[in-house]
Amino acid sequence: MGTVGLNWQIVGVGDFSSMPGETDLMMRNANTGAFEVYDISNNQVTAAFSLGTVGLNWQVAGFGPMNGAGTSDMVLRDVNTGAFEVCDIANNQLGTTASLGAVGVDWQLGGFAADPPTGSMGSADGSTSQLVQAMAGFGAGSGTGESLNTAPLSAETSQQPLLTTPQHV
Repeated sequence: MGTVGLNWQIVGVGDFSSMPGETDLMMRNANTGAFEVYDISNNQVTAAFSLGTVGLNWQVAGFGPMNGAGTSDMVLRDVNTGAFEVCDIANNQLGTTASLGAVGVDWQLGGFAADPPTGSMGSADGSTSQLVQAMAGFGAGSGTGESLNTAPLSAETSQQPLLTTPQHV
Protein backbone atom coordinates (compact mmCIF):
# COMPACT_ATOMS: atom_id res chain seq x y z
CA MET A 1 0.00 0.00 0.00
CA GLY A 2 2.97 2.29 0.39
CA THR A 3 5.38 3.66 2.95
CA VAL A 4 5.17 6.57 5.40
CA GLY A 5 7.72 7.97 7.83
CA LEU A 6 8.15 6.36 11.24
CA ASN A 7 6.78 9.54 12.84
CA TRP A 8 3.30 8.72 11.43
CA GLN A 9 1.12 6.52 13.66
CA ILE A 10 -2.21 4.87 12.89
CA VAL A 11 -4.88 6.41 15.14
CA GLY A 12 -7.99 4.81 13.69
CA VAL A 13 -10.09 3.56 10.83
CA GLY A 14 -13.55 4.64 9.72
CA ASP A 15 -15.60 6.04 6.90
CA PHE A 16 -14.01 9.49 6.81
CA SER A 17 -14.71 9.99 3.10
CA SER A 18 -18.49 9.51 3.53
CA MET A 19 -18.41 6.80 0.84
CA PRO A 20 -20.70 3.92 1.89
CA GLY A 21 -18.88 0.68 2.44
CA GLU A 22 -15.43 2.28 2.35
CA THR A 23 -12.98 2.01 5.23
CA ASP A 24 -10.38 4.76 5.46
CA LEU A 25 -7.22 5.03 7.51
CA MET A 26 -6.34 7.99 9.74
CA MET A 27 -2.75 8.64 10.75
CA ARG A 28 -1.17 11.28 12.99
CA ASN A 29 2.31 12.73 12.96
CA ALA A 30 3.72 12.13 16.45
CA ASN A 31 6.05 15.13 16.14
CA THR A 32 3.70 17.79 14.78
CA GLY A 33 0.14 16.64 15.62
CA ALA A 34 -0.88 16.68 11.93
CA PHE A 35 -3.71 14.35 10.85
CA GLU A 36 -3.86 12.63 7.46
CA VAL A 37 -6.67 10.50 6.02
CA TYR A 38 -6.04 7.83 3.41
CA ASP A 39 -9.01 6.63 1.34
CA ILE A 40 -8.71 2.91 0.71
CA SER A 41 -10.53 0.95 -1.97
CA ASN A 42 -9.73 -2.60 -3.11
CA ASN A 43 -6.69 -2.71 -0.83
CA GLN A 44 -5.17 0.38 -2.42
CA VAL A 45 -4.77 3.96 -1.25
CA THR A 46 -6.84 6.01 -3.70
CA ALA A 47 -6.39 9.48 -2.19
CA ALA A 48 -4.83 11.28 0.76
CA PHE A 49 -6.17 14.32 2.61
CA SER A 50 -4.71 16.53 5.32
CA LEU A 51 -7.13 17.29 8.16
CA GLY A 52 -4.85 19.86 9.77
CA THR A 53 -2.84 19.92 12.97
CA VAL A 54 -3.98 19.67 16.57
CA GLY A 55 -1.73 20.28 19.57
CA LEU A 56 0.05 17.23 20.91
CA ASN A 57 -1.71 17.72 24.25
CA TRP A 58 -4.86 16.44 22.45
CA GLN A 59 -4.86 12.64 22.21
CA VAL A 60 -7.27 10.54 20.18
CA ALA A 61 -9.75 8.85 22.52
CA GLY A 62 -11.64 7.05 19.75
CA PHE A 63 -14.02 7.20 16.83
CA GLY A 64 -17.76 6.73 16.60
CA PRO A 65 -21.01 7.89 15.04
CA MET A 66 -21.43 10.99 17.24
CA ASN A 67 -23.02 13.13 14.53
CA GLY A 68 -25.32 10.47 13.12
CA ALA A 69 -25.60 6.90 11.94
CA GLY A 70 -22.88 5.95 9.49
CA THR A 71 -20.49 8.74 10.47
CA SER A 72 -16.96 8.29 11.82
CA ASP A 73 -16.32 11.21 14.12
CA MET A 74 -13.24 11.64 16.31
CA VAL A 75 -13.15 12.17 20.07
CA LEU A 76 -10.07 13.93 21.45
CA ARG A 77 -8.97 14.44 25.07
CA ASP A 78 -6.66 17.15 26.36
CA VAL A 79 -4.18 15.38 28.64
CA ASN A 80 -3.47 18.61 30.55
CA THR A 81 -7.05 19.63 31.37
CA GLY A 82 -9.14 16.45 30.96
CA ALA A 83 -11.37 18.20 28.39
CA PHE A 84 -13.08 16.10 25.70
CA GLU A 85 -13.94 17.37 22.21
CA VAL A 86 -15.78 15.65 19.37
CA CYS A 87 -14.77 16.52 15.80
CA ASP A 88 -17.24 15.80 13.02
CA ILE A 89 -15.52 14.27 10.00
CA ALA A 90 -17.19 14.00 6.58
CA ASN A 91 -15.93 14.10 3.00
CA ASN A 92 -12.35 13.82 4.30
CA GLN A 93 -12.64 17.14 6.17
CA LEU A 94 -12.95 18.22 9.77
CA GLY A 95 -16.28 19.87 10.37
CA THR A 96 -17.63 21.32 13.56
CA THR A 97 -16.22 20.55 16.98
CA ALA A 98 -18.12 20.44 20.24
CA SER A 99 -17.05 20.23 23.85
CA LEU A 100 -18.10 17.11 25.75
CA GLY A 101 -17.02 18.42 29.14
CA ALA A 102 -14.03 17.43 31.21
CA VAL A 103 -12.96 15.01 33.91
CA GLY A 104 -9.94 15.19 36.16
CA VAL A 105 -6.62 14.28 34.61
CA ASP A 106 -6.27 11.47 37.17
CA TRP A 107 -9.07 9.65 35.26
CA GLN A 108 -8.08 7.43 32.36
CA LEU A 109 -10.35 6.60 29.47
CA GLY A 110 -11.31 2.96 29.59
CA GLY A 111 -13.38 3.17 26.41
CA PHE A 112 -16.60 4.61 25.15
CA ALA A 113 -19.67 3.67 23.18
CA ALA A 114 -21.89 5.97 21.22
CA ASP A 115 -25.39 5.65 19.90
CA PRO A 116 -25.99 7.93 16.94
CA PRO A 117 -28.65 10.56 17.49
CA THR A 118 -32.12 9.30 16.70
CA GLY A 119 -34.44 10.91 14.17
CA SER A 120 -36.26 12.70 16.99
CA MET A 121 -33.05 14.38 18.14
CA GLY A 122 -31.77 15.19 14.67
CA SER A 123 -28.12 15.40 13.84
CA ALA A 124 -28.14 19.16 13.36
CA ASP A 125 -28.66 19.95 17.05
CA GLY A 126 -25.04 19.15 17.89
CA SER A 127 -26.18 16.91 20.75
CA THR A 128 -23.44 14.90 22.38
CA SER A 129 -25.64 13.51 25.14
CA GLN A 130 -25.49 10.04 23.62
CA LEU A 131 -21.81 9.64 24.44
CA VAL A 132 -21.28 7.11 27.19
CA GLN A 133 -17.86 6.82 28.73
CA ALA A 134 -16.57 3.82 30.58
CA MET A 135 -13.93 5.37 32.76
CA ALA A 136 -11.74 4.11 35.56
CA GLY A 137 -9.88 6.38 37.94
CA PHE A 138 -6.51 5.36 39.19
CA GLY A 139 -5.23 7.28 42.19
CA ALA A 140 -1.58 7.55 43.05
CA GLY A 141 -0.33 4.66 45.13
CA SER A 142 -3.45 2.55 44.94
CA GLY A 143 -3.92 -0.74 43.15
CA THR A 144 -6.19 -0.88 40.15
CA GLY A 145 -8.49 -3.42 41.75
CA GLU A 146 -9.38 -1.21 44.70
CA SER A 147 -9.76 2.04 42.76
CA LEU A 148 -12.02 0.94 39.91
CA ASN A 149 -15.17 3.07 39.81
CA THR A 150 -18.19 1.76 37.94
CA ALA A 151 -21.86 2.60 37.81
CA PRO A 152 -24.78 0.71 36.34
CA LEU A 153 -26.42 2.66 33.52
CA SER A 154 -30.01 2.55 32.37
CA ALA A 155 -31.82 4.21 29.48
CA GLU A 156 -32.90 6.98 31.85
CA THR A 157 -29.35 7.78 33.00
CA SER A 158 -28.29 11.29 32.01
CA GLN A 159 -24.87 11.08 30.38
CA GLN A 160 -23.63 14.62 31.13
CA PRO A 161 -23.00 14.10 34.89
CA LEU A 162 -20.87 11.08 34.03
CA LEU A 163 -18.38 13.39 32.38
CA THR A 164 -17.75 15.37 35.51
CA THR A 165 -18.75 13.22 38.51
CA PRO A 166 -17.20 9.91 39.54
CA GLN A 167 -19.96 7.32 39.98
CA HIS A 168 -19.70 4.66 42.69
CA VAL A 169 -21.51 1.36 43.04
